[in-house]
Amino acid sequence: MTHDPHDLAGAYALDALPDTERRRFQRHLPGCQACADEVTGLRETTARLALAASRRPPPALRDRVLAEIGRTRQSPPRLTRRLPPAPGRGLSWLAAAACLLLALAGGITAARFQGDAERARDLNRRIAAVMTAPDARSSTARTQDGATVTVVSSRSLDEAVITTSRLKRLPAAKTYQLWFLAASAAPRPGGVLRPPADRPSRPIIASGLGNARQIAMTVEPAGGSARPSTDPFLTLPLA
Repeated sequence: MTHDPHDLAGAYALDALPDTERRRFQRHLPGCQACADEVTGLRETTARLALAASRRPPPALRDRVLAEIGRTRQSPPRLTRRLPPAPGRGLSWLAAAACLLLALAGGITAARFQGDAERARDLNRRIAAVMTAPDARSSTARTQDGATVTVVSSRSLDEAVITTSRLKRLPAAKTYQLWFLAASAAPRPGGVLRPPADRPSRPIIASGLGNARQIAMTVEPAGGSARPSTDPFLTLPLA
């Protein structure tokens, strides 16, 4: 255990601290701007390095994984003691019902796995394309309470990747909303997000830059609004 919390910024940014050290650093972080800046920079750099080093899996890998799921039987859990004898036939229908439910749940899980894998792969591909685009431009802005929002945009791909860090938690009836701003047009919705308060948000994709030159963020009712109901608390330039 280190006695200087300033030495924990790197490990905290990588989520590599044990619970005690992590809580200690989180208590230190709001009062130390230097550590806050270092953590933000390290997390952004880590995300860029991860995307730059990522490799697309072979196309046949998905088919092999799904095929194995369909024909591989799960091993039963190893018992540490003998089960008591069955009390009689009265519970046999419960066992049958339980088996049926497990079979149905397994089928639903496999279907969801396939859908989630497809969506995750598509999202990762789009994020990597924006981050590595020749015309990609990155900009970061900080709010008055120390939160940061980073936008990487590509005009050629007509998309932007947005990440946030330390945005304050909103009540359930509110959400953050992105807006595309152009010189001679009304703000256009760019998506809603509810990032976690204690760690960076997952990157999201905002499509349809059009002629917008800025992206702004407001607080709106849950589900978003057709037009901003509050003034933007943060504005960033786009590529």
